[in-house]
Amino acid sequence: MPSTAAIVVRRVREAMLRLVHPVEARISPDGLAVAVAAAGPERAELVLAPVPAAVTGRAADAPVPVLRAPSGPAASTDRHSPRWLPDSRTLLHIAESRGPSGTEVRLAALDTHTGTVRTVVRAPGAVEELLVSDDGHQALLLCAADGAEQDGMHLGLPVRLGSVPAPERFAPGTGRRSLHLVDLADGSVREAGPAGLTVWNVAWRGGATAVATVCEDTLPAGYYGARFAALDLGARTARTVYTPQGQLGAPALTADGRCAAVGEGISIVAGRPVVVGLTTGDTRVVPGIEDATWLRFDENEPGALWFAGWDGTGSRVGHTGPGTPTRWSGPATLGGAGYQPGLSLSGDGLLAATVLDAPGRPPEAVVARTEGPDAWNWAPVTALNDPPAPELAGVRTEQVLWSAPDGRTVQGLVLSAGEGAGPRPLTVLVHGGPAWLWSAGYAPGDVLGLAPALAAAGYLVLLPNPRGSSGRGLEHARAVVGDVGGADLDDVLSGVRHLTDAGLADPDRTAVLGHSYGGFLAAQAAARTDVFRAAVVVSAPTDWLSFTHTSNIGGGYDRTYAIGGPDAPQELIRRSPVFAHGGSGTPTLIVHGSADRVTPVGQAQELYRSLLRTGRAPVELYVYPDEGHEFTDGGHLLDAAARVEQWLATHLAPRPAAAPQTAVPGDASPEPIPGTAPAAGPDGDTPLKPSGPAVPVPAGGER
Repeated sequence: MPSTAAIVVRRVREAMLRLVHPVEARISPDGLAVAVAAAGPERAELVLAPVPAAVTGRAADAPVPVLRAPSGPAASTDRHSPRWLPDSRTLLHIAESRGPSGTEVRLAALDTHTGTVRTVVRAPGAVEELLVSDDGHQALLLCAADGAEQDGMHLGLPVRLGSVPAPERFAPGTGRRSLHLVDLADGSVREAGPAGLTVWNVAWRGGATAVATVCEDTLPAGYYGARFAALDLGARTARTVYTPQGQLGAPALTADGRCAAVGEGISIVAGRPVVVGLTTGDTRVVPGIEDATWLRFDENEPGALWFAGWDGTGSRVGHTGPGTPTRWSGPATLGGAGYQPGLSLSGDGLLAATVLDAPGRPPEAVVARTEGPDAWNWAPVTALNDPPAPELAGVRTEQVLWSAPDGRTVQGLVLSAGEGAGPRPLTVLVHGGPAWLWSAGYAPGDVLGLAPALAAAGYLVLLPNPRGSSGRGLEHARAVVGDVGGADLDDVLSGVRHLTDAGLADPDRTAVLGHSYGGFLAAQAAARTDVFRAAVVVSAPTDWLSFTHTSNIGGGYDRTYAIGGPDAPQELIRRSPVFAHGGSGTPTLIVHGSADRVTPVGQAQELYRSLLRTGRAPVELYVYPDEGHEFTDGGHLLDAAARVEQWLATHLAPRPAAAPQTAVPGDASPEPIPGTAPAAGPDGDTPLKPSGPAVPVPAGGER
């Protein structure tokens, strides 16, 4: 019979799977309506909502727009990336239909007054960005070809528009991302991107001029060495205008095409805005702004930039014009495309729309005025998750600060529920990246979405943002370069000491769990220390030497973080958990997706075999079929959550008074949970068809 904790974990994860995730919100040019891309239990859809009169300032008895989303057969199509035309009535978007022969991707136009949809053109690939010219006559599509590799933020899976080719071909230049210009009047489309270059992100206002981050390599590894270029879409040429020290994202362009901006950071980009004069060649870093993830020029104030980004474990919005740069900040996550803070502004810049996700407040689209006495008072315009899930009602989120051994202040979040007496069992969940972060939200989703579930089940949950994380400035994010698994692991361990010294956590019932780079830190902690009674490693790099040759970001990511390289293989080995030692052995559960190309499944198999051969503690590996770097199958997520809960319950159980625990690698595995149909997908992902439980690798070794 399942324990109470196991039942709670499952119920909370089921509730999280039922959430509808507004991915981005776009306000119409006239400021009267908001279009929301929402990923729900069945599909990704468009949700339309009027802006309240109290926000727009119009008379209370003024007519409210009657908005109509697609209905009938059209409603079953996945739709995303809403973009208004200047008429504030027509909504361009991407429509995806799956059929027996594969996925058809179309640029579509919705008449929001009638609900009718027409196809503008069939897209020549998976559309990763949709831009509309200021005059509404053209659209620009950034398309990834079938088979194009994707990074960990996009599941670490290749783009699949049809069936998997047999054999699958790998060759230089395949799977490129390119630009295509669409005439909205006649539906004609032509390739417009620079020949021979991969485009990673782009800004464009119309005409022949665009700016983009580009490189020759088609693999995501190439992104780590991409440069900023001015593009001539007519001649299909690129001219480098800025070569960064790190990685680039969030490009912006002025209406006249004479000036551009881009964010410079590290890895998953949250950084400092760099302004580039496209005619003069001048470049300057905008002072005083860190962790920006979205940029837009203010056309009403030449040279000024709107920006949004991270602020500690929260978010902020600002402006580089006169006055205080920060216009709003708070302990919440402002969501935009790419799962990072972003805004949408009305044509006059007086209204802003975004997605707000905060502790105790499910994610919804919100709007606010940008000026006046009521500025930045966010008002909800959707009720996608009303009422809130009762299973999450008792989970509390608090910010916590502590000092690392070298004196650096480290920031994180603590989740808990109830009023448990005495020190609680502690689970430390380490995020990926490392230049990602734990931000304040309703149901944090990294590490299999386990944080709220474990808190509700009675654990104290620590979500640390060690050096290397975003939210504390570029110096904090770059402090891990050349020292992965070093001082950042010390930051995590000092957080454990902080909670145990405060009497909140039981030092003898502590576990570490991590996903991706966080899984690497969890594996390092398990191998090098005796701090933890149990470890869970999810989708993690464990052997940097094989990673650099097999990962689709290998050779880019590892160079960015100065882990080592072909000329320094010993350093790659020294930093790898499969070769780590120092502790007496920590029971370790390994969870991985079979199709992951960011951290290929061989990384999990190497760690499993290395721990099995040492024989110092129990180890088990579960490989989930067809899953990538992040899991999307609801049945798999529930199965993995149950296995993690049982692992923790087993290895964090109070020690018997008479004798120490005698678990050995041959301990029985939990019975698999059938792959039932998922109710919803996590973190904005639509669930795939369930494909059954994990495939266990027996603890007794391989034949």
